[in-house]
This record gives sequence, structure tokens and C-alpha cells, in this order.
Amino acid sequence: MKILISDKITESALSLLKDSQIDFDYQPEVSFAELTASIPLYDALIVRSRTKVVKEIIDRGKNLKIIGRVGSGVDNIDTEAAQNKHIIVVNAPDANSEAVAELTIGLMLSLLRKLNRAFSSMKEGLWLKKELGGSELCGKTVGIVGYGHIGKKVARLVSAFGANVLVYSRSHQTCTKEELFKQSDIITFHLALNNETKGFINKELITLMKPTAFIINASRGEILDEETLYQMLAEKKIAGAALDVFWQEPLPVESRWRKLDNVILTPHIGASTKEALVRASITVLHDVINVLKGGKPQNQVL
Repeated sequence: MKILISDKITESALSLLKDSQIDFDYQPEVSFAELTASIPLYDALIVRSRTKVVKEIIDRGKNLKIIGRVGSGVDNIDTEAAQNKHIIVVNAPDANSEAVAELTIGLMLSLLRKLNRAFSSMKEGLWLKKELGGSELCGKTVGIVGYGHIGKKVARLVSAFGANVLVYSRSHQTCTKEELFKQSDIITFHLALNNETKGFINKELITLMKPTAFIINASRGEILDEETLYQMLAEKKIAGAALDVFWQEPLPVESRWRKLDNVILTPHIGASTKEALVRASITVLHDVINVLKGGKPQNQVL
């Protein structure tokens, strides 16, 4: 049995692999061409978001038994092709949730207190005390779309600030999605990207928002109607947005999103904490090792 790790994981996870006495190659910067050429040699593939496990890779992986995604989203893996080849796919569904939830709160506070402009203006030698009056999270209505591990933690955190919470998801609803968009002061999205959620946040919903409301997206860019959101922000029909994810990543240097003055942008760092990477790496490696030794995984996606 042999494992290929094509993205960066933690040293503690690599130590776990060494102790398991399963052979592995650690190639965190492997190119697509190199991966395509070498994948027939491996029984397992472990990736994060950088590696795109497309059908070509899966078809050439004649010995692949399992693909591990160090993280929660599996939209960079062709799960249909894996299923057709009877390849198990596992992830770490709860490992990143604290990190993403905390970033979401940070983005909320940054929007409400205009921290983006406060930071940059001080670097520019300005003193914008009068111009940078903000708002409090306490008393605001926060709409949460998606109520899995991350959505529940966001709800817990904003409640601690004294915010009111509205929730819309398949499994839990405190209101209709239309009511959520009409009533919320801040709307945050925590949906996995799949065929059902792609474009789920459409023009009809976004145009229901208050002119004073904010959007936060730390899930996936493609769940939102990009054109409508851009126009609403450019025309100041909503107050602002904080985006950690985009329709094209990395975000192009000349992207129009970089030019909006009412948008905070971060480079898809929601899960980028040391603690989350340790949890996700070890969670996935345990499942991969178990499967290769004839056991069953705990976090099987399909």
C-alpha cells in the first residue's frame, strides 16, 4: 500500500503515517502533469483545496481505493467519477468549523466598525475619528444560510454578542429564506457547494435585502449570483460585503472586486489556522489508514 499526499499537511499527521508503517510520498507542490503521470502507483490520495482531483486523475488511478480531503468541502474532487470507480472519498467535516466561524465573526465586526478603512487610513497618516463611526453587533439580526457545523457555531457566537439569529437550511428553518433576506442586518452563508447550492443565492433573494445590510461569504463563491451582488454593491443598494471566497481563485490582480470601496476581501483563509489544519490532517489520515488496513472510515462522503 502506498499513499500520495499532494498538498501540505502537518508534521504531526506525517508522524502518524510513519507510525502506521504505510509507505507514502509527500509532494505538496506536485504539478497536475506530475500527478497525472504518477497516480497509477498509489492506493490512496490525500489533498487539500489546491489539488483538483478531476476525472482524468481518477481514471488513471487504477489502484486508488480512497481519496482524503483535508477539510470539509469536496468540490475540488469529481465525486461522481470516484463513485463510478468505487473509490471511497472521506473528509474532515467538523475540523475547520471553529476557524471559519471565528473568521466570520471577525468579518462581521470589521464591516460594522469599518476596520478595513481604519487600518489603512492610519497607515496613510490620517486620523479619521469623526468619519469612522460604526455600529454594534449587539441587537442586530444575523441571518445564517446553512446550518451545519459552521452555521451552528456562528449562531452560538453571535448570540453571545447579543444578536438575534434567523436560520434557513434544509434541516432547520426559523423563517422562510425570503423573510431572512428581508429582515437581516447581516447575512452569512455556510453552504457546501454542490448542484443544489450553486447559484442558490439568486437575484430575487439578494434584491430583498435592506440598503443598510451586509453580506458575508466564507463558503464558496459560486453559491452566489456574482453579477447581482456586484451591481448591488457598486450601486450602494446594500451597505457592503466581506468575501473570503470567489468565483475565480486566486482572485485576478485586476479583478473588479478589488476596486469596490464597500467590500472587504480576504484570500480564502477561513480554514487557515494551525489548529484546524492539525485536526483536519489527523482526522483524514486516520480514515485513510483504516481503509487501507481493511477497516471502515468514520467520515465517508461517498
